[in-house]
Amino acid sequence: MRQRLHIARGLLHRPEVLFLDEPSIGVDPVAARELRRTVADLAANGTTVLLTTHYMAEADELCDRIAVIADGCIQALGTPAELRHRADGRRIVEVEAYGVPDTAVTALRELPGVRETALEERGALQLLTVQSDAHVDVQGDVLRELAGIRLGRVNSREPTLEDAYVAIVNAS
Repeated sequence: MRQRLHIARGLLHRPEVLFLDEPSIGVDPVAARELRRTVADLAANGTTVLLTTHYMAEADELCDRIAVIADGCIQALGTPAELRHRADGRRIVEVEAYGVPDTAVTALRELPGVRETALEERGALQLLTVQSDAHVDVQGDVLRELAGIRLGRVNSREPTLEDAYVAIVNAS
């Protein structure tokens, strides 16, 4: 509620430039969606909006240009599409699993064409993300390595802005 009040106060005088620092932190999903709609409307009506956020999906949705900042320096600058292009040449396989051993993660990292492997704990569920070169289809190898482990959803997808951010920051 307080965050929404601060934003409303900032809009009262119809500014030409609006600075928003992490505006969706601490707001519920309905309010965050409403806030994104408001910001998009402001930008469409000529207000320049400078937004800082850690939410890459929010940046992708709202921003015409994005600066990726790490270690106090701008590492990349461009449109969301230009930044996503930095992660082009990659294929991403995500697997929901239960009980992935460290040995399996190590084996996946050693597969030909694999650039990055991450295992995120989400309660009992684990999300395994394997990034490979775009011309290398590792999904079959990943599933073979996980044989005998209870699996959930398996998804192959294009890189997101968040994937590009990670690639940019890890390259610097």
